[in-house]
Amino acid sequence: MIGSRVKEIRTQKHISLTQLAERSKITKSYLSNLERNICVNPTIDIVQKLADGLGVSPVSLIGWRDTYKERDSISSVKNEIIHMELAQLEELKKHVDLVIFKKRSFL
Repeated sequence: MIGSRVKEIRTQKHISLTQLAERSKITKSYLSNLERNICVNPTIDIVQKLADGLGVSPVSLIGWRDTYKERDSISSVKNEIIHMELAQLEELKKHVDLVIFKKRSFL
């Protein structure tokens, strides 16, 4: 779960819960619930904020393998999508829709 991964990285970097909450602009209570796996499906925005606050890539928080050489490889993306749970797929769709909307807005 992402909460366990956040806590692991946070403690390795000697960052307190309060410090990460401030760096990520996320409430301390939400962060605490996430680390205790009470909240289990954070939005992509939350994952990005946490990654920024921890100084890591969002991929490392989600638990995807960050070892493939070609990050833009279609086969790598396909492989990750195949192994996603329904909730993750729905969140991905929302994110893609938002990216498309923003791209069209700036054209």
